[in-house]
Order: sequence, then structure tokens, then C-alpha cells
Amino acid sequence: MDKIKILTIAPYQELEYLVRDIAKDFDNIEMYTFTGYYKNAIQFAKAFPDKEFDVIISRGGTATLVRSLNDTPVVEVEVSTLDLLRVIKQAVQCSPKAAVVSYPDVTARVEMLAQFLRLDIKTFSFDLPEQIEETVRRCVRAGYQLIVGGAATREYTVAEGAQFMLIASSRESVEASIRRAIEQYHLMNSVQDRNRLYQSIVDKSDAALFLFSEEKNVQYMNVAARRMLNSVDRLEQFLARNIDVLEKNQRLHLLKKMNNDVYEVNGNAIMIRQQPHYLFELHFRSAGCRVASVAQIENPEEIRRSQQLLGSSELYLRPLAKAIQTAGESMLPVLIQGEVGTCKGLVARKIHGQQVGEITSLICLRCGDLTEKNWNLLLNNADSPIHAMHYTVYLDHVDALTPELQRQVSAYIEDSKMTRRHRLISSSCCDLSAEVARGRFSSRLYMQLSGFTINVPSLAQRREDIPAFVNRMLPQLNTLLSKSVVGMEPDAMELMTRFDWPLNLVQLEKVLRQIMAAPVSFYISAEEVQAVLSNEERKTAAASFDLSGTLEDIERRVIQQVLKEENMNQSAAAKRLGIGRSTLWRKISAGEGQRSN
Repeated sequence: MDKIKILTIAPYQELEYLVRDIAKDFDNIEMYTFTGYYKNAIQFAKAFPDKEFDVIISRGGTATLVRSLNDTPVVEVEVSTLDLLRVIKQAVQCSPKAAVVSYPDVTARVEMLAQFLRLDIKTFSFDLPEQIEETVRRCVRAGYQLIVGGAATREYTVAEGAQFMLIASSRESVEASIRRAIEQYHLMNSVQDRNRLYQSIVDKSDAALFLFSEEKNVQYMNVAARRMLNSVDRLEQFLARNIDVLEKNQRLHLLKKMNNDVYEVNGNAIMIRQQPHYLFELHFRSAGCRVASVAQIENPEEIRRSQQLLGSSELYLRPLAKAIQTAGESMLPVLIQGEVGTCKGLVARKIHGQQVGEITSLICLRCGDLTEKNWNLLLNNADSPIHAMHYTVYLDHVDALTPELQRQVSAYIEDSKMTRRHRLISSSCCDLSAEVARGRFSSRLYMQLSGFTINVPSLAQRREDIPAFVNRMLPQLNTLLSKSVVGMEPDAMELMTRFDWPLNLVQLEKVLRQIMAAPVSFYISAEEVQAVLSNEERKTAAASFDLSGTLEDIERRVIQQVLKEENMNQSAAAKRLGIGRSTLWRKISAGEGQRSN
């Protein structure tokens, strides 16, 4: 068995002899010794290559200095209380004017012993080797004739013409330090063996591990990480950008599509030697791309971009701020209800962003496009993100699910304990409780989704906010369309405020775009607004036209709608309908006759 190589740097010759003598009793060590302290001791230690010795033994300030400049473990020969007691009793017997000059930890113990034993001995302390000469000079000038201290104090004491007595370490202290050095060696070997084992496990792992420093430099990569770095474009830049997220939130848990493949990314902020570091763990996930038509993975960066609703998102969400905060702090399923165009997705993503601690991806399932085939593809793939843990799953337009899909989604939520694994958010364009009452929506699914309900008000319910929305949108549309619109004429704004906005904020943005796409002056006029709103009214009327009843009923409603749009001008209405004025008059008369009957 190889012997343990120990270097002892002794600050005085007698200690070197004592170490050599004691080392003879240990068969498992190979002892090297050198007498010196401070600078010459450092020069001697540096003369050997790294890892030349397994452990270094030294004493006092020399041990501290060697430890700070060398990677080899350093064990210190302690100055025991018995060693101190022995030397100060000798000192006070030899001289009535004796003093101890040493580091504060030694002088503090000397003062305690002197007080306890009622010994008359003074102490002088220094913190650094450079202060020893001045401290000795100060002690001599104070009239002390015998100075007790370490080896480095001897030459300054002699130079000042005073007597010197060395604080020596006993045989017991030296032997204890050699035993500690042997223990240190075995402990270090055990740690190295464990490190080699862990390194082997990490290198054989399928997970790619990246360790970044605070300066965003890669400090470590395992084998899988090096392979992934060669095959995935801009991977290192993506991870470095997410360090800012880890600095604030300590953890992240994302799904990221890179090179048409989906990866699970876990990140943690960790401390190594009091310095912040950032560890990323990446797993390849083969699924996700196949269901791109119904499922979309969104990360914090993408969500922040989607929330920029022409600069008006903050104002739009203001009445819902308290509800969004409460929903975000709770893990209850959240149901968001509101008319078409009320930007329920914006509310859902805001709730997702409210969660504390870990930053995660949002998986959006577009229920309007979901079919039984797509749903089964999601369920039957082991790598599907909905089988994972700790994401936000957003069921967009859940009211569009067919009765059969309602049943299947409800069964999956219950059987897989989905609400325990994920944050679940859903949205609906209608009142689901009313749909349940009419028998058109699953009561079981409704109960699973509606742990916390948020009703988004329509734009018609917030008419007083319409001028603010318009004024927030105009500057960004100016930039987008290269315009210089200052605002709207008062009567133009009045038209905007009175309009019903059946498609809500989405329609408002669309109308403003259309107005500003045409040539406009610094202020938008009422005529320019009316031209676009009239077209919107016709589209809305057509989209919401009642097709119930008989063909004659439908025909009568069509005639009435066209007449209304043409301000009851029968000639213009007949021309639009493609019939003669007499035919139109006959149909109107027949309709009135049916109503009177």
C-alpha cells in the first residue's frame, strides 16, 4: 500500500526534530520536514509540483499563510493550553517584566490563564506578520525585558536587546497533528472516490447538464451536454438568457422547441463557495410537434410578447387585477368567461405569470381545433407534455368541445389527477353554468374547471374606458403604420363610445387599424369613424342573423334588415335585393298581414 506523503514545515528547529522522531512510530506515512516560517516556508512549499504531498503540517501564522496559497490540505500543530501554561509560568519565574507577543487567539488564552492563576504577565497582540517588528519594539519600550512568542518573534526580540522564550508545542500536540493529517488524507480519499462515482453517473446520464457561473460562462458540461451543444443551434445563448430568470426566481421548468424537437428544461440557482451558479438540466422530449395544430408551448419570453396588446393590456386588466392576483396565488382550477374578443387568453397568461417561485411553460390546447384523433394522440404518447408535472395547461375555448370530448377530457382530469400535477386554466365565450343548465355542457367537467371563476366584462360594459383604450393604441399604430395622428375629434370619439363592440377589444383594434390605414389628418373625423363602423355593423348583423323559423320568416327578416341599413329607402333596398320595387312592396305587405293575423 502506498504511504501517505506528509510535508512538515516547522517554524523552529526543535519542532522539526520532534516531528521526525514521532513519525518513526507510523508505518503508513512518509515524512518530509523543513525548518522555516512565512516567506521562506512559502517558497519551499511552492518548489514542489502540485499534489507532490498529500498533506502539509505547520504551525501558527505559517500554517495560515501556506493554507491560503496552496491547494494541498494543511493541518495545524496546535498550541495547547498546557503548552501556554508551561511557558508563562517559566517566564514569570525568570523575569518580573515578562510579556507575551503573539496572535490574538494566543494572547486571549494567556490573559485568561494569568487572571485565573493570578500571574503578572502582560500581552501584546498583532494580526499580520508585518506587524511583529513594531509590536516587539513597542513591548521593549514599555520596559519588558523577557518576551515570550513564536519563532518569527525571536529575531526582532534579539535585535531589540531583550531576552526571548519560545512558545513550543509539546510531543502530545505534534503527535495529535500527525494523526489528524492521516485522518484528513483518508477523508479526502473517500470524498474523491465519491466524486469519481458521481462523475461517472453524471457522464452516463441521458440528461444534459450545464453549469454556468455568475458571469454567464459555462463552467461544466457532462457528456450528454457536449453532444447536445453540437446538435442544437444557439442552445448556449438560450440558457444564458434564462440566467436572468433564475436570478429572480431561483427555479424554472420549461418546455422549449429547438431544431423541431421539444426539450424539457429545468433550471436551479445554487451557491458554490458563496458564489452564485446556475445549473440547467435538459431532457429530450420527442412529442409535441405532432400536435402543433392543437397544442402550443409558450415560455416566459413568448408570453411577455403576446401580452403587449398595443400597450393597453395594463389598462384592460385593471378591473380584474385583484381577481387575477387571487387566482395566481391559488392552485385551484380557474375558469375565465367572457364574450368573443375580450382577450381571455391575456387574462390566462397573466394568471400564469403570477405564480411564485418556479417559472414554468404554458401549454395551450385550442379546444376549437381539438378532435378525438388529436386528443388520443396527446394521451397515447408517453412524452406528451400533459403527462408531465408542474406546467400550466390552458384549455382555450373549452365551450367548443363536443359532448364526447367533454366526457374524455373530464375522465382524464380525474384519472390522472391533472389538477395536482398542473395548474389548470380554461376559458369560455359563454356562461358555462347556463350551458350546464340547458344540458349542453358536462356538469362534471364544469365542476372540475370552475374552482375559481373570473368573468371578463365586455367593452360595452366599460364604455367610459373606450377613449383611454383608443388613446393608448394610437401611438403604437402611428409607429406601425407610419402615421402622425394626434387624436380623435370629440364627435368621432362619441361614435366610438356609443358603438356596441360585439367583438370587443379585438374589434376595437381592428377598427382603429382600418381608420388609420386610410389617408387621415392629425385628428380623425367623425366621417372617417362612421365609414368604418357602418361596415362593421353590416358584418355583425350578417354574422348574428337569426335563421330560425320557416323560409318566409327568414325572408321577412332579411328584408327588414336591408331596409334598416338603407334607412327605409325601398328603392335602394329593392336594388340590393335584386328585385323590383313592386315585388318588395308586395312582400312587405304580406309580412305585415301575417303579423296582424
